[in-house]
Amino acid sequence: MTKDITTAGEVLKLKYNFDPMALDITEIKELSGALPKDGNIDINNAEVLATRYLRGMDLCGEIIAMATAHLSKTKDTKQRTYNQAFLIKSSTNKSIKTDKMRVAYAELDDDYSNACEEYNRALAFYKWIESKYKSFEKMHYLCKKILERAYPHEKAAGWNGIIHSNPEGW
Repeated sequence: MTKDITTAGEVLKLKYNFDPMALDITEIKELSGALPKDGNIDINNAEVLATRYLRGMDLCGEIIAMATAHLSKTKDTKQRTYNQAFLIKSSTNKSIKTDKMRVAYAELDDDYSNACEEYNRALAFYKWIESKYKSFEKMHYLCKKILERAYPHEKAAGWNGIIHSNPEGW
């Protein structure tokens, strides 16, 4: 029996050319919507919530890797488009004589404007997903702290969560 192996390179090749606006973020929005507004977490739900927010961190971490690659790609495209407008397109226009005029021409170029817009979308998406990761990380930590506070009470009461069928000393 052979095992299917997935490498990181394959994952990035498959998802490198993704559009952040077409990405399914339903689970992240659900987890984000479930964040308590007042920070009040029931101790009985803390363990489940800690696991859910850990899952949210995992999802965001995967998306951050793809968003970083996309952001870098759009930044390179933006710079390349500007350079083409500055060096090539402006040289075809005989009325442009100074570097200041070339800069103005390059900044007004439609292709450069589109590249800037795409870069800004990629940056906004990266910041959004990064903030969700940080929120889930903080909520996971809060749930862990709530659970840590609860465990000493159980220890003081002699309860460790395990029911022995033949307890020692009885």
